[in-house]
Amino acid sequence: MKKLLCLTVIMVHSFCKAQNVDLSQFTLSNPSSPAFVLVEETPTAIYTPDNFKALALHALDNFGESFSIEATPYFLINQKSQNRTYQKYIGVTKDNSGELKQNAFSGLKTTTISIAYVDKEFNGLTEDRKTYSIGARTTLLRFYNKEKVHKNTEAMATALSNIVVPQSVLIQGEEAIQAYYNEKQDEINAILKPFEKTIKPLFRLDVAAGYSTMFKENSISSGTANRIGAWLTSETSLILNEGSDAKTNNYFNLFVTARYIEDGFNVNTNTEFFTTYYRDFGGKIDFEFGKLNFGYEYISRNGTYNSERSVGNITYSINKDISISGGFGKDFSVTEGNLLTIFGIHWGLNTGNSKVKF
Repeated sequence: MKKLLCLTVIMVHSFCKAQNVDLSQFTLSNPSSPAFVLVEETPTAIYTPDNFKALALHALDNFGESFSIEATPYFLINQKSQNRTYQKYIGVTKDNSGELKQNAFSGLKTTTISIAYVDKEFNGLTEDRKTYSIGARTTLLRFYNKEKVHKNTEAMATALSNIVVPQSVLIQGEEAIQAYYNEKQDEINAILKPFEKTIKPLFRLDVAAGYSTMFKENSISSGTANRIGAWLTSETSLILNEGSDAKTNNYFNLFVTARYIEDGFNVNTNTEFFTTYYRDFGGKIDFEFGKLNFGYEYISRNGTYNSERSVGNITYSINKDISISGGFGKDFSVTEGNLLTIFGIHWGLNTGNSKVKF
């Protein structure tokens, strides 16, 4: 009797197969974290990442002085759950009648929690200040092309089924099957490669919030100033090379964002801290060509002071776990100028349990 072996698909016993997909095999797409966005220390302030990593580290050009850690609880909590499936994670499943249905709230599984440390000079302050932030983000709504997602998963299963566990291995039990799987890892990864094309939602809506605090005189006894904010970000994605044999799906992405911020990081001429209030509204266009992304974002700020952010950014994925990004343009400021030039590196850590049944 022959049994099939797929990528991270482990035979539970000789008459049953439990198929698992390791989401960590897909490319990291987190270009920042909400904790960084709140303190305006990021190449891009508008993004909606797919969180396929349990942990992501973000470090900026003054390495050691600006860094953030972002965690995805879904991969870290209840790691032994038997109810996780790739279809449920994406939100496209079949009902009892065989009809495809979509769970618009499946993106809640992508929820992240982030912390950040930044040592930088803020507007109006004459020296760098140590700042600490926490943030959270989740996808409220997302809608895929159901037929396209289902077709891709079916094609992946068919291709992976070409790897057959020999009868001599099957009769030795689960440990022997696991060893055979480990030996075939390179072959399995190669089979998965054509199906690592990113399938983006047609539409998604994210919500994020953050809280940041700084010591007024860089000492605990000096008291703190605080900044809080919350924002919504929507993304619409259009594929540019539909039906192509290219190794990647290329996309045009359109983002719209709206934010509310209470900013206590301000000092008057008497060196007294005070709070300002802002409402931000803006958008971003982004072209995604495989490992390379080009984008431009513009955000208008209205409130106690009026300002704007106009920044071009670029992101390159070195591999599935590491990407680099840069931004150049004009950041928010109550004074003229405030040129922004920033470089960041982003590293996804495959810890926790990122495997789901296929």
